[in-house]
Amino acid sequence: MPREIKVKSIRNELPATYRYSPWMRFIMLFVALTICIYAIFFFVKFVSGTTPLFFKVLPLIILFIALDSAFKQLTSLYKVTFYENRICFGFLGKPKLIIPYENITSIDLTKQISFAIVLKYRDNNREKIFKTSASFPKILEILLNLADFAPHAQLNELLGKVVNHLRNLTEENETKPV
Repeated sequence: MPREIKVKSIRNELPATYRYSPWMRFIMLFVALTICIYAIFFFVKFVSGTTPLFFKVLPLIILFIALDSAFKQLTSLYKVTFYENRICFGFLGKPKLIIPYENITSIDLTKQISFAIVLKYRDNNREKIFKTSASFPKILEILLNLADFAPHAQLNELLGKVVNHLRNLTEENETKPV
């Protein structure tokens, strides 16, 4: 039996925030930084001129992968907050992105390797693009509310179908007797 999708409109509950679990984000960041430190320690302490090439390159590869993981933890989307007239995307290691709803021109759901959300918006008469992975907690609810708060934004065909289905589910949930 398929899992029931629970979505709700947050129009009367502003500001509303969706976020990753801070524990998971900080644990993964801690693990990545610990591996970086250990790889540097191993390279400095155990690698010498007589060490085989494999053991010279291996700590560098491990260091590169750990730094990439730490960088992704710091720069990937951490928090989405809906306000009365704007949406705010928060990150751990870079400034937050604030977009007024009236500046959003289109919302797309694309699939290349994995699903991604692409927001096109105007900023000082220039069109900008914000792209993020669609693997975020309660992403369906976020998409529904974003489409409701920015009704003039164009939705691609796939996202239009998803939002219409979610609106129907929301209406059914609101009319169900308790």
